[in-house]
Amino acid sequence: MRSTYLFWLSLLATLSNWMAAPCSAAQPNIVLIMADDLGWADTSNPLTTMGQPSDFYETPALDRLAHEGMAFTNAYTNGTNCAPTRAAILSGQWAQRPTNRVYQVGSTNRGGKSALLVGPPQGVDGDDAIPASTYTYAEHLRDNAGYATAHFGKFHVATEPAAITRDHGFEKNFGGGPFGAPTTYQSSAGQFGPHIEPELDKYATPYTQAYVDQNIKPYSTAIDTALVDALVGSNKHVSDAMTDAAIDFMKQQTAKPFVVQFHPYAVHTPIGNKQARPDLLKKYLSKTPGEHDSNASFAALIEGLDQNVARLVAYLKTTDDPRNPGQKLADNTLLLFYSDNGGKLQQSNNGPLKGEKGELDEGGIRVPLVAWSANPKLVAPGIVNSTPVYGIDFYPTFSKLAGVDLPNNTQLDGADLSAMLADPSHELAREALYWHLPAYLIGGGRDQHPQSVVRAGDWKLIYSYEDQTYELYNLKSDIGEQHNLAKSRPEQVQRLGDMLLNWLAETNAPLPTLASGTMTVSVTGQAYLDGNVVTLDKPLELSAGDQVPLVVPGD
Repeated sequence: MRSTYLFWLSLLATLSNWMAAPCSAAQPNIVLIMADDLGWADTSNPLTTMGQPSDFYETPALDRLAHEGMAFTNAYTNGTNCAPTRAAILSGQWAQRPTNRVYQVGSTNRGGKSALLVGPPQGVDGDDAIPASTYTYAEHLRDNAGYATAHFGKFHVATEPAAITRDHGFEKNFGGGPFGAPTTYQSSAGQFGPHIEPELDKYATPYTQAYVDQNIKPYSTAIDTALVDALVGSNKHVSDAMTDAAIDFMKQQTAKPFVVQFHPYAVHTPIGNKQARPDLLKKYLSKTPGEHDSNASFAALIEGLDQNVARLVAYLKTTDDPRNPGQKLADNTLLLFYSDNGGKLQQSNNGPLKGEKGELDEGGIRVPLVAWSANPKLVAPGIVNSTPVYGIDFYPTFSKLAGVDLPNNTQLDGADLSAMLADPSHELAREALYWHLPAYLIGGGRDQHPQSVVRAGDWKLIYSYEDQTYELYNLKSDIGEQHNLAKSRPEQVQRLGDMLLNWLAETNAPLPTLASGTMTVSVTGQAYLDGNVVTLDKPLELSAGDQVPLVVPGD
């Protein structure tokens, strides 16, 4: 009798726990790794670069992921530098949405006193941060799908560190704050720099022999292991500390699926010998420079990042899944590797792409993207995918995989990639990708003026607000954007211009305004102005403070 009683009591407890559980074992874990300022050709991976990898930097872990998973050749960011990309991923929204409004880092007016136009305010009170009202993908998965959520590393789009856990959906935050770069990559006296929040300091202890043997040597490509052993007693590199924290967090998740938002500080400035892990620096200082790449300290940051990707993947592959007995975590995890913008040409490599970080040219917005899982039902293995995708697609993709509807009363702008990840023959029902940057970023090699952009198929159209002119490129035949076809293909300018016009009106996109004096818009045709599509049948005279329209020339 007692054994029967205990059986039913146990069964009742099991059923109660099952009914109370907010998630199912089928829900995949999500690991989103986003490098900082890693250019399109800053890896040794030939798959994401259309056969044009770096000839100096080494990224064996990323190469392996790309061959095992799905490598994207036409992956883009929604912004030209750090903050807008992060805001777009978290919000799932284009920059002009009122719960985003992050167009670029800092002010929208980084063009100097002589700038012709004035960009609209952005973010909260002009700050490059998303407001508390933004319902992030982390909040959605935490609240509606029962995920445990944690952020590691650079955050940048919060007004204060506390906002990351208070307002943006992450239950844990290791290192994230409002800053765009670390002051240093190396710990000192058991602490990281003032721009890295102190939750990560727990992992700032110097290297020990046991740590090096377990966490560095298995992933090192050094021929001389004495270089790696020499790390013992030296200060911890923040890239390694972030991985320590992330693995600790994953170890603690025994009942819930988890989100690991892993955003390395690498390979953002500061860059120099003092920032590199010593073993990697010595390796690249002794390596023969490539024809295109030769920066040893930058290479060391890149390979250090790559080794920590390898550590994360190894943990997923070798750790039993507590929610799925008999399986490993990798069998029920989607991992994405991405970069927040193109490389900065001072140290980076964007391959044949024109432009760099901060610009809407391909070199500023086209980035590496790899999707990986040990489960072929999540990610089809061994695929090179040329479909154009970008960061706002992650929110609806994660929601679909988590088995929850998109949130009510939240405008999302991306496409769900989940079906295409599982079946590369699946085609997205999306006509075009769009960007709107009513801002200046001039200096440090960048020359970005207020522009809007559309990419549809192989065609890319760029509109410049200062002079109402268009640039048109066929990216299939001219990936380097060297041949402007706007004059010879007016039908494409008309078609893509109409798409851009209607998109701006649909999103009620803010426009730049005239800084001072007067200006004549001599182009006539359909125009986006004051939130509407209007017809300009004669020149438009503008005064200081007036909006400068987008105009599609008439037939």
